[in-house]
Amino acid sequence: MSLSKVKNLFSRSQFPLHYGWLELIEKSIAASSDQEYLMNEINDISKLMGNEYTEALILLIDSQPESPYSLPLKLMPLKLSAKKRIATNSGEFAGDCEMIKSLLSKHVSIGNKTPAEHRNEQRQIQEQKLQARREASEKMFKERKAQYERDYIDFPSLEVVKIRRRSKAAEILEPLTKGQTISESDYLWLINKGFENQHVSGLYYLNRAELAKRKWEDTKKPWNLVNAIADYRKAGKPQIAVALVNKNFPFNFANGNKSLKSALLTTSGGAKRDLNMFDKAIQFGTQAHELTKQDYRPCTLIGACKMILGDVAQGHEWYQKAIKRGFNEDSFEQEIRSIYNRASRKDKAKIKQTLIADGWVYQWLK
Repeated sequence: MSLSKVKNLFSRSQFPLHYGWLELIEKSIAASSDQEYLMNEINDISKLMGNEYTEALILLIDSQPESPYSLPLKLMPLKLSAKKRIATNSGEFAGDCEMIKSLLSKHVSIGNKTPAEHRNEQRQIQEQKLQARREASEKMFKERKAQYERDYIDFPSLEVVKIRRRSKAAEILEPLTKGQTISESDYLWLINKGFENQHVSGLYYLNRAELAKRKWEDTKKPWNLVNAIADYRKAGKPQIAVALVNKNFPFNFANGNKSLKSALLTTSGGAKRDLNMFDKAIQFGTQAHELTKQDYRPCTLIGACKMILGDVAQGHEWYQKAIKRGFNEDSFEQEIRSIYNRASRKDKAKIKQTLIADGWVYQWLK
């Protein structure tokens, strides 16, 4: 029976007498001669070591363990007792350690390590140090993480991190990430404080759109449908907006309310435009314009689609109609600049020529 797993319990450096005792037992088992003599020596040494060692000797020599780990488990109490004695009395045994050492030394080397054992011990020491460093690092990381989580909250889906808990920003952003709507004033506060980005704005409008859609489905109040379509567009979800349009078109529930029908057509046309369905968007815009001649919104929808399609002159004409009907000139510049930046080189030249000829001279056109 191999004693290697039992010997692993007692390193030569920390438990030289235990290790020597086990080596002597191993030597006696393997001996072809003098086995009886060696066993008598081992019995005498075991008695000096203590009663528990004479009992352990019987286990080591006679037992046939059911698994290679059963003997080490059974002898673990010997190791624990020895460690305690070394810590308190600086000796492995309660009896005469020098006498035990002297008797063992006649048969085995005590305390001397082979090169392989030395390398193995150094490796174990290094592994223990590395493990200690890893455990210390993990502990420090957990402590820092726990401290961070007590003080801050992250919103990775919004790309907003390290927000102090219980701050106003956290109180606004947390419900936003849970699908709740926030007030316009809170949204403006986020913008003013530098928290707004495409993820924040997209989620803000998406939550509003979802709420408006639920209200439309529950109450069938048409302005909720208008708001849902508009907010899906602002959330960057024109596909959802167009699906909602197609499901409810031709908006017969408007019941002759021209403003409502125009708003539905204009907003729906905008969603079609977002998906490059320009002909359909122009059709919706034209119908809306016929219903509300003085509303600038259908005019901007038609103007944008015309310009994107390369009909710069007509597009510009429709934008001028929008301005006469109250379309803000700053908003006009923003829309035209956006269209200009996305246009082909040929259409850019047309847009530039048309605007300058009509007196619209912007720095970005130069």
